[in-house]
Amino acid sequence: MATNDTTNNASQTLFRFVSLRNPQLTETKEKNLGFIHRPQKGLTSFFDSYINPADSALAKFQAMERASKSFNPTGFETELKIEEGAYAAVLKIGRKISKQEELTVLEETAAINAHQATSKDQLGILWDNLMYQTASQNNFYVKEAVAHILRALHFGYVCTLASTDELVKINGSDFRAKALEARIVLPMKFFGDGYEGEGSGTGNPTSRQPFTVGKSAIGEDPINETKAILSVPAKEQLKAEGEKILELTNLNLEKDSLNVLKSELEKVQKIYQKTRNKAYDEAYKEYLAANQPALDRYRAQLKEIQDQITKEMTEQEINALYAKLEEPSIPPFVFTYKNEINFGDFTEILSLNSLKIFVDKFTALTSGQKPEDGFDFTKISVVSDRKLQLGAAVVSITDEFDTYPEVFEKIDEEHAAKSQTLYNKTPAQEQTFASLGGILVPVADSFTQYAAKVTPRSYYLKATPQGSIFAGSQAYLTFYYQADSSAWGIASAKLSLISDVGNFDESYNNIEVVDNKVTLASIMVGKFSKYIRNIKVKIYFNNGKEASLDLSGIEPNQAYTDVLYVEDIKDETGNPGGGIENPKPGTFIPKHFGVKRLGIADYLKVEQSVHAYVPGEVSNIENVMASELRHKSSVARDYSEITDTTSESIETEKISDTTKADRNEMQTEIAQELKKEQAITASTKFTYDTKVMKYEIGGTYANNTSQQDSTKQAVKKSQEITERAMERVLTKINKERVQKIIKEFTETNVHEFDNRGQASQENPQHITGVYRWVDKKMKNQIYNYGKRTMFEFMIPEPARLHTLATAVSKADTLTAPADPRKAEKPWGMASAQVATKDQIEYWANIYNVKLTELPKSPINLILGKQWEKVNGNEEYRHRTIDIPVNYEASSVKMFYGFERNRKGTSTLYTSNFAGGMVPFSNGGTSIDSTAYFTPQNVTGSYDFVYKCSNIDSVNIAFEITCKLSQAFMKSWIQENFTAIIKAYDEAYAVFLEKQKELQDKAKEEEAANKEKLGNFYREMESVILKHNCIAYLLQDYLTTLGQAFTSGSQMSDFKVILSENLEQYTALAKFMEQAFEWSIMDYTFYPYYWADRKRWQEMYLTQSVDPLFRNFLQAGMARVIVTVKPGFEDAVQFFMSTGKIWNGGEVPVIGDPLYMSIVDELRKPTGEAQGKFWITRIPTTLTILQAKSVGLEVEQALPIFREDDPANCENPKDLETTSPFKLLDKATLEAGTLPTTLPTNIINK
Repeated sequence: MATNDTTNNASQTLFRFVSLRNPQLTETKEKNLGFIHRPQKGLTSFFDSYINPADSALAKFQAMERASKSFNPTGFETELKIEEGAYAAVLKIGRKISKQEELTVLEETAAINAHQATSKDQLGILWDNLMYQTASQNNFYVKEAVAHILRALHFGYVCTLASTDELVKINGSDFRAKALEARIVLPMKFFGDGYEGEGSGTGNPTSRQPFTVGKSAIGEDPINETKAILSVPAKEQLKAEGEKILELTNLNLEKDSLNVLKSELEKVQKIYQKTRNKAYDEAYKEYLAANQPALDRYRAQLKEIQDQITKEMTEQEINALYAKLEEPSIPPFVFTYKNEINFGDFTEILSLNSLKIFVDKFTALTSGQKPEDGFDFTKISVVSDRKLQLGAAVVSITDEFDTYPEVFEKIDEEHAAKSQTLYNKTPAQEQTFASLGGILVPVADSFTQYAAKVTPRSYYLKATPQGSIFAGSQAYLTFYYQADSSAWGIASAKLSLISDVGNFDESYNNIEVVDNKVTLASIMVGKFSKYIRNIKVKIYFNNGKEASLDLSGIEPNQAYTDVLYVEDIKDETGNPGGGIENPKPGTFIPKHFGVKRLGIADYLKVEQSVHAYVPGEVSNIENVMASELRHKSSVARDYSEITDTTSESIETEKISDTTKADRNEMQTEIAQELKKEQAITASTKFTYDTKVMKYEIGGTYANNTSQQDSTKQAVKKSQEITERAMERVLTKINKERVQKIIKEFTETNVHEFDNRGQASQENPQHITGVYRWVDKKMKNQIYNYGKRTMFEFMIPEPARLHTLATAVSKADTLTAPADPRKAEKPWGMASAQVATKDQIEYWANIYNVKLTELPKSPINLILGKQWEKVNGNEEYRHRTIDIPVNYEASSVKMFYGFERNRKGTSTLYTSNFAGGMVPFSNGGTSIDSTAYFTPQNVTGSYDFVYKCSNIDSVNIAFEITCKLSQAFMKSWIQENFTAIIKAYDEAYAVFLEKQKELQDKAKEEEAANKEKLGNFYREMESVILKHNCIAYLLQDYLTTLGQAFTSGSQMSDFKVILSENLEQYTALAKFMEQAFEWSIMDYTFYPYYWADRKRWQEMYLTQSVDPLFRNFLQAGMARVIVTVKPGFEDAVQFFMSTGKIWNGGEVPVIGDPLYMSIVDELRKPTGEAQGKFWITRIPTTLTILQAKSVGLEVEQALPIFREDDPANCENPKDLETTSPFKLLDKATLEAGTLPTTLPTNIINK
């Protein structure tokens, strides 16, 4: 049978789609010919004097906007002037490049000549005009024309380039192809963040002049808002909140100051011990040096006596020899040093603030009087170790503080008291949940009841002088302002202060709104003492606005409150932004803010048809060896069961002509199907591009009738809904009779391979049968099957019209306990290993956990003197020092004394509590002294080792300061951390129980309201969105929409007002309702955070039984896509351009190049192929046997795919170049005469 192998009508539509993608990141270096850069060197610009290259991108663009108002685009005013000017030929080339049309040789030559003929000044003018159009958005088509000229010049430049290795590496070998796709890059110097290239400069100072907040240069009138006067209650509220902030700030400052004091005292203690030991060693060396001659004579005489002593001599004889030894005439060694606690060290090492705190906490006034403003620390004089003169007053350390452990104990007590107060005043970081339709979701308490009563942007400022909180406290400023939304967070703030100390500047960045306040708790710390002459505050908010504050004569401890006033950035004339003249009421201004014409919606589909069947990979290989008889069998069994149910009674009722229940039932089912269709979330998206118009339907949609955007699809959808309604009817019928049909099919295949060679005289050979998969190649082609003109409306708070007329019920809330492991700093403790004592005490206070009692720390361990008779024995001796359980030694003070055994030097060697030994020598007859040690890991029972040399008797005593050991503290933290987490788990279990109660309650309410129809909500959404869209189209809808044409309050006096206005109004109504396909309006709801921040919580907690309607109520923004009804395109365009409704006849085409392109597009027929088709290869389940006669012709026994470039393989030796498999033409299978060897049970089947 003859077939046509070029036509295949068996095509099918795979899907309808729009393909969207993000741009691929590309190389942007200067030598990348795919980008067109403005030359950095040798090129000046009109905008140079207005731009500071180091500014941010936002500041630069605002400066460019202001500078554009004085720019003169001579020769580039309109697209027509450019087309008639010197760049006409270049513009044509650039347009061809933009359209991706092929350039002729003459055009390439013209582009090269144009590039070579263009001077730097001319190129600078082109770039200036491009930047002007970009900043001012004055004329879209002029901007495109300039861009086309730059593209053509860039192409000419690339044509002149010589090929280099670097250029080829970046751009490939075809420079011209790269240049044809080049993109223009706006220079960083004028549009980007930061500095680029040369010419940084400072810019024109007039372009960045500061402006006065709340003032306009025209008329000197306040702008933006009327000056608010704070009421007395509002001021008192500000002060109350400010005092709370001050109290917490003071507690934190005092707590931190105590930590600093303790840290510095620990440093002083270590320095004291080190310097004392060093002084002792030096004093003893000096003592030995001063008495060296006498000691030498003494030692020489001692050596003579020791040389005379033998083992046979008795003790009396030895003592007689020592009696001849003359005592050296040297004084005893005496060492004195300053007290451990002494003002000499404190005044040298402690910071001034820590010294002030020490004087306040640990001293008493000895003489003189304390001034009202505190001691005079400008005149400090050390009277003695324990006395200090401050001006005319003298203070002394109280008797209860003789050692560092006593001082540390006092500091720890003060620190604990401040911490406890801070815990009590710091709220727990709890999370509040709201019940929304049975689901508990977290809610941020961002708008407190207090915030609603305070004037937005009202501020509080207070100066706290030094020493007013506690002795040693530094002066600081507290400033906060009330924020009605997080948009008023601080992007950056600059403060300038002139005080009695000097002039200072500070800056702060990225300070967020917390609890409706932006707080600078402690600023300008130590930058003033008693008074402030002037302070200036400049705040730049996150929303792009700024405010200034200038106060003089700030008195300490006095609260200043007022309202911050904000402005937008002003232009050079002093006007904020440069406004427009207000139109007269009722005048239509076709600006159409919020409305965007997207262009053409191309409804695209992919059709697929079979192109060819091709061999695939090897699926199976059957090998039959010579003289082999082999057989195999396979069984395929197919089993199916069909169940059918029907009901006779209702079926008979359906056939009845008089029944009404059946029609109602069908209508009900269709309504339910529509409800089911319309409950799906919207996700329809469109994209317009200069090259192709795209239309995208996402996985789900939410239009009010679920119809597609063409008549064909609408009909199809209606058919589907009807068919499904029938199925629902049948489903209700299937209740009474059950019919089962069971089908079973069994297929047995038997294969026998006989290669015993009985059919011919030749010897049998091995035979291999190769099976190949059969693949099919499919042809895929995109077709355009419909077009519409589209308009996009972006509607903020789309449900606002609805909510203004209805009340939204408040949701039930539930507060979850705060998890200590997930809390924010400084109270978060992820585990016991990182937890601190302060954090443990904080959370114990939150969850009422009774902590394990913490032993006292530090403690002093006193070990009295232990006298021991040595008699000159030099053996090592041991003394066990028991450190209390759970403690470790932190410092040791050792008191020692010994008497000489015989004449000469005596030495005591002792442990140094750090793993070594230290000697203490004396040339006299006896000594009593003190030594200090810093222990290292001394816990439990410590073996104190000592050795006596020429010592008759010795006594040693200890005063050991002990603190809680690290091991104990880790154990204590772990134990209490576990208790806190257990308390949290119990609280969370209670929360879950309450949560379940709320969820059960919500489910009950939901079940009771399930009978509500979703159609009502869809209709409400459609009407509200349609109202917003029409308002956007009319712009001045407040004076146009909603006119009254009836009068009378009763039926008897009711009448319609007939006038010309009625005719115009009805024409407008007909046009708006009929020109757009409102019935297939597509919309997408964007979440609440695109709405007014003050309404976030209200919108977030909005409830509705219908989930899609709840999305509508919670939407912060809606994107609505409306298509123009076919035949109304010209009338809509005329209305959009003129504001007038065409009164009939052929509509003239407005000379808008963009719309003319749309008109041209709409003239093209639909159903044409879009772009080139592509081939896809699909595997099948079919196989074919390779053979010359029946199977597949092959040139190779098994496929081998040789690589063209073996060097591209990491190991070329692994590649195969020839196939070891050979084709055997004479290898065949023929019938044999020998009997089969198959089992009889298979043959008989």
